[in-house]
Amino acid sequence: MFLVTVSSSAALAAQIQQPKGLVSFDLRDKYLIVVEATVNGMGPFSFLLDTGSTHTVIDPSLARQLRAPVVGEASLTTVSDVRMDKMARLKEVRVGDSAASELGAVIDKMDQVKLKAPGVRGVLGEDFLSQFDILLDYKKRILRFDGAAPAGERCRIETMGHYRGLTTTNRLLIEAEFMDVSGGKLQLQLDTGAKMPELFPVRNDSISAHPWAGSMAFSSGLNGTSIHSHATIRIGTTMVHDVDVVQSRRGVAFDAVGLLPVWIFKSIYISHTGGFVVLNPAD
Repeated sequence: MFLVTVSSSAALAAQIQQPKGLVSFDLRDKYLIVVEATVNGMGPFSFLLDTGSTHTVIDPSLARQLRAPVVGEASLTTVSDVRMDKMARLKEVRVGDSAASELGAVIDKMDQVKLKAPGVRGVLGEDFLSQFDILLDYKKRILRFDGAAPAGERCRIETMGHYRGLTTTNRLLIEAEFMDVSGGKLQLQLDTGAKMPELFPVRNDSISAHPWAGSMAFSSGLNGTSIHSHATIRIGTTMVHDVDVVQSRRGVAFDAVGLLPVWIFKSIYISHTGGFVVLNPAD
């Protein structure tokens, strides 16, 4: 997950073109979505689709190949560090028939991303994805842009959060409840780049401080984690059973208290225009 804060000179408003049709994607390690995208009319290039990333990211070699002009700097926050990167302007990013123009892209080496998804040249973040209502179907490995909303329960999402006193944008924050522990509902980030549900230690009275059933030690030390096995998560009336939840002890400060992997649903419809998701919609 990349959380990006951009300088005012680097803030670019994407302009959309009417999309049509479906796009097939490659699924890596059963959860990472890789799509083919053209950038500035060049490519296609392999991009990781990441709803947990606020902004699109490209690697330095692709930035040089595109001769993308640098327009400012961005503070890039990951779960492990914070660093300053340059931001470039992309004239157009296109996936299938769906395109956004004048998009700001962070230039980063993406070392951890490339370890998980070798061959990718960038990350398609929510600054691109939020221009559309999208359906992700993991079983069929199909991505659909701007199709009609399917039938099913509409669960509200928030597209803005708060981080270090600042408002964050391009977010997908949703309320979820862990049935194996008391503590109420939590606001989590819907993240296609996350492999397991993860909770961060944000405060003493958080859900992480309550006892869980089925807990086992995973690692020790300041950055250690524990895994709560066979947990049940409820979002609206949707129940997801028998999942492993990572409870982290590392010092993480995000606008959400944890990550909710999207792959735990067989499919999901994300309405950025309506501010809701439909989990496991009927075919």
